[in-house]
Amino acid sequence: GCGETPYLKMLTQLFGDRLLVANATGCSSIFGGNLPTTPWSKNAAGQGPAWSNSLFEDNAEFGLGMRITADHQLATAPQILRQMVPVIGEEKVQALVVGSQKTESEILNQRIRVKNLKQQLKELDTPQAMHLYSVADQLVKRSVWLVGGDGWAYDIG
Repeated sequence: GCGETPYLKMLTQLFGDRLLVANATGCSSIFGGNLPTTPWSKNAAGQGPAWSNSLFEDNAEFGLGMRITADHQLATAPQILRQMVPVIGEEKVQALVVGSQKTESEILNQRIRVKNLKQQLKELDTPQAMHLYSVADQLVKRSVWLVGGDGWAYDIG
């Protein structure tokens, strides 16, 4: 059925703009993709989840691809950071790579560190700095969810 909207609203309240949603075509694409009434919440800054929809019955693969991409970018960013220690500084790199993100306040601290890093990378304006800039947001913990109804989950018929 189409009773998932309270769950989706709760997901966005829990994970906010760190939420990546792979959506299966069906009820969730109707109630989740039409403005102005959607279950998706946003924070005071107007930021919310990233929502993407696959038109085919491949949401599991689609969502797995989103997770693999996020993981690859998360693995890439620290590698580049470590190469740039002489420019960025050991203390900043360590904080970005090993800083705890278990609580919302720790995630907020990481977000601030990433924002400062991106500003520094813009000023450097080298190919390596721009590569790191392109994946820096992945240093903030992400939550990937696959959303769909019973049709997508293959438990009809």
